[in-house]
Amino acid sequence: MAIEKFTDIRSLLKALAISLNLINPKMEHHHEQTAYLAFQIAYELGLRDDDLNLTVYAALLHDIGSVIAPKPRSVKEIESDAKAVAAIGAEMIRDLDHFAEIADIIEINQNSYLENLEFLKDCPEIDRRLRISQSIHLADVATSLFEYDVPVLNQAKRICASVETGRGTEFMPEVLDAFLRCSEREFMWLDVALNPSFIMLFTGEIRTVSLDECAELTRLMSRIIDYRSSFTAMHSAGVAASARELAIKAGMSEDEVKMMTIAGYLHDVGKLRVPNEILEKPGKLTEEEFNIVKEHPYYTRLILMDVPGFEKIADWAGFHHEKLNGRGYPFHFGEEYLDLGSRIMAVADIFSAITEVRPYRAGMSREEALKVLWGNVENGSICGKIVALLEENYDEIDNAREMESRAAGQRYFHSLELKK
Repeated sequence: MAIEKFTDIRSLLKALAISLNLINPKMEHHHEQTAYLAFQIAYELGLRDDDLNLTVYAALLHDIGSVIAPKPRSVKEIESDAKAVAAIGAEMIRDLDHFAEIADIIEINQNSYLENLEFLKDCPEIDRRLRISQSIHLADVATSLFEYDVPVLNQAKRICASVETGRGTEFMPEVLDAFLRCSEREFMWLDVALNPSFIMLFTGEIRTVSLDECAELTRLMSRIIDYRSSFTAMHSAGVAASARELAIKAGMSEDEVKMMTIAGYLHDVGKLRVPNEILEKPGKLTEEEFNIVKEHPYYTRLILMDVPGFEKIADWAGFHHEKLNGRGYPFHFGEEYLDLGSRIMAVADIFSAITEVRPYRAGMSREEALKVLWGNVENGSICGKIVALLEENYDEIDNAREMESRAAGQRYFHSLELKK
C-alpha cells in the first residue's frame, strides 16, 4: 500500500515553479505571475474551489511547451508563437493521470474569446471553460506587458487600457470586468510584481498527495527536464526505469522503489540551469563549461529538499555524481555518506547514459556497457554489488530502460512535429 499522505501539492508546485524559472532566466517569474493574476480574476468571477485549483495549475504550466526551444526566449518571444507552445504543452501532459483537463485548458488558453466561442460551441461546459481559459489568457497578456524597470503601480492604467481594447474580441467581457475590478486593489499589482510566489499560499492546504500521485506529477517534471534537448530527450525516463528495477532487485520496499523511481525522474532537474550549447557540445567541455555542469546536482538537491517527504529522494537524486572514493561532485561525499539508494542512482545514471541512443552516437552493447561499469567499480567510483545485480539481471533491466526511453523519445519527437 503506497503512502497516502506523502507530500502536499503546494510544495510540489513550488518545486515545479522553481524548475521552470531555472530553465529560462528571461522568463523571470512569469509562470507564477500569470498563475497569481489568473487566480485573482477567477476568484473575482466566483469560480468554485475545484475550478480555482484548475486555473492555478493550468496557469503555472501554460508555457511548458516552450521548453523545446533551442535557446531561452523572452516572454514576448514566446507570446509570438503562443498557440504552438500551447499545443506542445498540452501534448506533453495529456496522458498523465489527473492532467487531462489541465491539458484541455492549456490547449485553448491562447485562443481569443471569439475563437473559443467557436471552438467550444458544442461543449456542455462552455461557460466554465471560457471563464477558466480566459482568466489565464488575460493574466498572461497583462503580465507580458510589465516593464520591470518601472514601478508597477505606475503601469496599472497603461496595462488596463491595453487589454480593454480587446473587449468582446480577444477577451470575454465578464472576465475583463473582473480583471478591472481587481486592478483597483494596489496590493494585487504589488504581489504580482514583487511576490508572485504568494500564489502557493492558495494551494496545498486543500489536499495532500499520495506517493503514487507524486510519481505521476514527477513524470511531468521529467519531461520538462528532458525536452530541453534531443540529446537528453529520453534520459530521465531511462534512469527512472533502471533505478526502479535495480531497487527491486536490491530488496527495497515497495514504497522505497517508488521513491527511487521519483528520484530517477528528477535527478537532473538542476540541469535546467545548464545552457543548451553546453548540453549539446559534441567535443570535450572546457574547465569553465564543466564547472557549470558541476552545479546541476546541487540545484537538484536544493529544489527537492524543501518538499516534505522528499528528504531521501533529494539525497538519492542530488548525489548521483558522487563517488564512493570521494572524488565525485559537487559534495565529494565518500562511501560512508552514500546509502543504497544513492549507490543505485549513480549506477542507473551511468548505465542509462551509455546505453541510450543519442543523436551523435548509438548506445553501447551489453559487453561495452558492462566493461565501462566494472571499470568504474575498479577505480572506486561506484558500487560493485549494484553492478553485479545489473549484470545478473541485465536483459530485464535493459528492456525496462529501453521501453521507457523509447516512449519518452517518441513523445519528444512528436512534440517537435507539432512545432513545425
